[in-house]
Amino acid sequence: MRNVIIVEGKTDKEFISQLVDSAQVLTFQIETLGGQERFAERLETIAHRVIKQEIDKVGIVIDLDDHTVATRLQWVSRYLMEVFDCEITATDIFINVQYEGVNFQLACHFVQPNLDVLLRKIAAKPSPRADCLHACLASQVNAKQKEREKAWPLYYMRWDICDFAERANGAKYINFTHTHTKGAWNLDSPVLGELKAFLSLF
Repeated sequence: MRNVIIVEGKTDKEFISQLVDSAQVLTFQIETLGGQERFAERLETIAHRVIKQEIDKVGIVIDLDDHTVATRLQWVSRYLMEVFDCEITATDIFINVQYEGVNFQLACHFVQPNLDVLLRKIAAKPSPRADCLHACLASQVNAKQKEREKAWPLYYMRWDICDFAERANGAKYINFTHTHTKGAWNLDSPVLGELKAFLSLF
């Protein structure tokens, strides 16, 4: 596949894969960063493939988190400058990049504020257990915002979607792909419109 989408982690990859199947958009390869700290390493890998003329378009999909769009763009551009000697000043728009005499296109999209919050918005089934557990966590003054946001989707998948036998084998069943087969997520939600529009560029 000549188009590549880079996402942050395993759940992001599963989510995008299911969203692509749902939206029936163009096919592309999805690769994970394995953590934002490995962004430069992933770009170096992309650079080697660009030289081999294996890639036409690169998409970067990462969480906005507590950054502004401007500061997040600066963060992405810092790594792009290191590898490709270019910068990006807007989201959802391709820039033309030339690297070692080879041309390709690159664009980025920020999930606002992050995938965990987005998943909560597209939950398709009642979530009494997740809501209760999340309320307990939120009441703890030492619980960080990111920790609280990450907890809800895990609570939802484990306690509201998976049954007892599935919970006993959590590594296999408590994930986006499996819970989607059980109707846990509404991939037709309008909140996914901007992300779907970005993916359709590929």
